[in-house]
Amino acid sequence: MLFTRLLASAAALASFIKAQNSSSDGDVILERRRIDMAAFTTPAVMGNVSMWLESQSAEGIWSDVDYSLGCAARRANWPIQQHWLRVIAFASAWSGLNPDAPAEYQGNEALLAAALKGMDWWFERDYTNPGCTAQGGKAPCPCGTPGTWNQNWFGNVILIPQLLTTACLLVMPANLTDVQRDKCFTIPNRAWELRDLDNPSFGVLTGANMVNVMQNSISMALFTGNEAILEEAFSRAMGSYLFADAPAEDGIHRDGSFLQHNGILYNGNYGKDALNAFIQLEGEAIGTSFAANDTVREAVATFIRGSEWMIFRDKATHRLLWDLNTIGRFIAFHSSDLQASADINFNTTKLGRAVEDFSGPFDLDATVERLQRNFSRPLTGNRAFFASDYMVHRRRNFMLANKMLSSRSWNAEYTNSANPYGFFLGQGTLFSYVTGNEYKDIQAGWDWHLIPGTTSILRAAPLRSDRVGFMGKESYVGVVSDGEFGASVMNYLDPADGSLAFRKVWFFLEKSVLVTTAKVVKNETAVTGDAPVITVLDQRTAVGGARAEVDRNTVAIPDILNISGTTLMYGDNGYVSHGVPFNLTLSAGPRTGNWSAISTSAADVETVDIFSAYTTIPLSTYSYEFFPDTTRGRLRRESRRPSTTPLDLDGVLGAAGLGRLALIFWPGSPLTACVSHTKFDSGDFTVTVDKPVALLFRKGRRRRGIQPLTVTVANPSQTLTGVRITLRSSTMALRCADDKCSGVGSDVVLNVVLLTGGFGGSSVSVNVEI
Repeated sequence: MLFTRLLASAAALASFIKAQNSSSDGDVILERRRIDMAAFTTPAVMGNVSMWLESQSAEGIWSDVDYSLGCAARRANWPIQQHWLRVIAFASAWSGLNPDAPAEYQGNEALLAAALKGMDWWFERDYTNPGCTAQGGKAPCPCGTPGTWNQNWFGNVILIPQLLTTACLLVMPANLTDVQRDKCFTIPNRAWELRDLDNPSFGVLTGANMVNVMQNSISMALFTGNEAILEEAFSRAMGSYLFADAPAEDGIHRDGSFLQHNGILYNGNYGKDALNAFIQLEGEAIGTSFAANDTVREAVATFIRGSEWMIFRDKATHRLLWDLNTIGRFIAFHSSDLQASADINFNTTKLGRAVEDFSGPFDLDATVERLQRNFSRPLTGNRAFFASDYMVHRRRNFMLANKMLSSRSWNAEYTNSANPYGFFLGQGTLFSYVTGNEYKDIQAGWDWHLIPGTTSILRAAPLRSDRVGFMGKESYVGVVSDGEFGASVMNYLDPADGSLAFRKVWFFLEKSVLVTTAKVVKNETAVTGDAPVITVLDQRTAVGGARAEVDRNTVAIPDILNISGTTLMYGDNGYVSHGVPFNLTLSAGPRTGNWSAISTSAADVETVDIFSAYTTIPLSTYSYEFFPDTTRGRLRRESRRPSTTPLDLDGVLGAAGLGRLALIFWPGSPLTACVSHTKFDSGDFTVTVDKPVALLFRKGRRRRGIQPLTVTVANPSQTLTGVRITLRSSTMALRCADDKCSGVGSDVVLNVVLLTGGFGGSSVSVNVEI
């Protein structure tokens, strides 16, 4: 959060005026950046300046700051950064550039002396062993090596150089010593020198890490007046905002998702850091030769539009938050830690200013307006993120977010002591947001075996820190969307031991999501015992006490309740089991956990009320439907006369109803499906494909005797260049409406070209008329 605040600090209006002819671009950017850096010190922090001035010791430190170094220091959120935050506050107050600083602070010699004393303390203890930069605690820099270093390379390569260069720019006009000027260059220069190296600790700098190092290098170049480094750093920083088209590649993808650490969806953390860096970069570069070109604008606009879909509003606090699927290991932090689980952590006003001249295909006015109004005008529809195996479904009153695992993505990670039990994250999760506080601050106490939406062998997987992150085993995983409705498709094999395999589809409808699981196989050689296969309906903050409704009967939930029924209602969310009843296990009540056991959180032990529900599922095809923010009357009607019918047509899974049809053709399964006498077609509707694909059909409103039928197709395996689709109806006269189609009458043939490369797995629509 501290790093985010610096990058997102508010810039004065002067940061956005055109460059004056009398100033070079570097001079303009230097002026704007110093104003940005000064504003990092907030009014609340500025209020502590006099107290810190009095309590600073003769050598330049404070007794209430944790100065642990080397192997003794905390790896994540290094507490020693508090030292630099106080130094920056002194420098900001002295500079006269912070409008929140009292007038008497400007040019105050005591403040300058205190800032420089704090800097000198660090400079005198700066490590001299180059191995400590990225390999602290290892052979090149063993524990006990003197100096201000951390075992986590991030502290040495990004965090401290970023704080240090901020202080250096703010005191730049002062009469600095040669040592001070030298250290303001040599410390951030260590990271600059790593820009092209393949380091054993973190590999080659990519994504948000590359952007952050370049940000610090720009500050270093401005301090030293090095135009060559300034130009190269700006070029590399802006170059980090180009599309990443290889599967699992770090950075922005064509669907708007941001991947980091080998394919983990991270819009809400590393992506947010990259966004904040862009906000600062573009805000400072507007009107200069360093401003983003159209190629960068295209990628950034795609990224921002995609990120908007991943953000929801906590209706109680009116705070915007990231979907938990997008914050990776930071799900293991309490909101009081001010990490990615606490806030979107970027300034929407600053965002609007940075992209105010984005126009035409890059225009972001609507997105910025919705974010600035906290979604008072909600974003609705369905969005497929084909590069990250992820789908978001939004209606005015709820948001559903589904994350799957494929051979092109990783599920999660355990890094810096965070997320030791997160094995099931990203493996078919389904988070639902109605109030927005369903999952707030419960992770220390929840059951990590019961991640919402996942299917697993109950408690068969050992949850431990060395068994968290895996790349998926199956390639036939993906999403198909027509913009209003969609389907997520996952062919699954347990990535750790192959103990469980199944096929699973989520059909996202107008007011619900229909979930179908099929071909469930337990590998008896990989798992022992008779533990059942379960699907988790939800695990969330408990509401309304320990009571639920099963088949319209109120039931009290002791610590654990096993019960069967066709419907479940809890907290205004409803569930209907299709075909066979649920075999439910319900739990509600206080659960105690220690946040420091799952991360470096400062929150410690906490007790929260948690509700969980899961159902055992048969090994054959099974479907249930989830209705978020529904009513008892609707749930009763849906249980009696479902609006949508789940389909299993000899292995082709689908859903039909309300003028919509979805069909999923799997590898190794039939390539023809006949849908008979459903709410989509009163007769027989036969679909034949020449390759496995996912299909959506949606009927439009009939006008002048013509009814449009939109056919949307995607290839989950992302390997096809085209597909041939044949449609036949016994009751509907089909006519082609574009050049991708041929035939008339009861049969038409669609020859659809599928996109490849960075667009592999994306949806393509073809129009037919009825």
